[in-house]
Amino acid sequence: MIRFSSLAPPAALFFLAATFSIAQSTAPPAQSVSKPEETTASLSTEGTPEYFALEHRSAEQMDPADAELIRKQKRNLLAEAEFYGYDMSAAGWNYEQTVCPLVPDYVMLRYSNKDAAGAESLFTAWVPRNGGRIRIVPVLHHGATRFKPAPIDPRNFQLFSQIVPADTAAKNSGPEGKWLSLSVCYAEMTGARPQVPKDPSQNVHMIKAPPPTLRISVTGKNHEVSFVDPISPTDYRLWDISYNESGQIVSVSDDQHAFGEPVVKTIPEPTPKLMPQPPAPPVQEIPSSQQATPYPKTRPQPQ
Repeated sequence: MIRFSSLAPPAALFFLAATFSIAQSTAPPAQSVSKPEETTASLSTEGTPEYFALEHRSAEQMDPADAELIRKQKRNLLAEAEFYGYDMSAAGWNYEQTVCPLVPDYVMLRYSNKDAAGAESLFTAWVPRNGGRIRIVPVLHHGATRFKPAPIDPRNFQLFSQIVPADTAAKNSGPEGKWLSLSVCYAEMTGARPQVPKDPSQNVHMIKAPPPTLRISVTGKNHEVSFVDPISPTDYRLWDISYNESGQIVSVSDDQHAFGEPVVKTIPEPTPKLMPQPPAPPVQEIPSSQQATPYPKTRPQPQ
């Protein structure tokens, strides 16, 4: 993957900034790049900035067919979760559906629970609509992550490639597809719930955070999607997901960063200063011997 600064991209690189806007090199591109359409997810229009997020449904809000599927698969689902060490007999487990339209053959569920000490257990599950094995993605066990956290675990790269249809992944990991929807779907699978600001610079605390971005290597074979996920009033997570030419994930990073605090300086009013009165100029007397003879007051009469 070759990265270039967005301030001076070369002619062979296409730089797509934000979900609904495209910034391209001033040089003629090697191929046309169409504007990505992210119509499958919700975009909040209230407040500033606007956020991109996938749809979430509670158990009561699920489509009747999906709700019936979960009811029928409940025993198998709980057995798969217990295989990964989750005690599903404990009270307090809740789940909700994450709607990922790019994965039509599965229902994605997010299960969570907190123990008496407040430590969270969390996993996601893919339930196939057309038969097959339920897949579990462990995220947290009583507040602890696995040896490899879910977002960066290569096992989850492979699982995502199996869940997402190959043609869908190839199309939507590039400039012609819904690359942000695909990438946020992966983040949701690994336990996150991203709300991606469309233009972070609209918020003074996120002014240094980048907008959703797709970078394409010079060869055009590798794609890299970056987006910001605010996780607290002071911090955000910067996701960076790289795909190969087939749309398969090859690497992920989700580093945490602190929002930059705006620098505000209050300049005090200047204190007025009284200017001292300058001393009177010295008076110098000219001796009478050096003074010119004054004209007589009367002119002599001609003879």
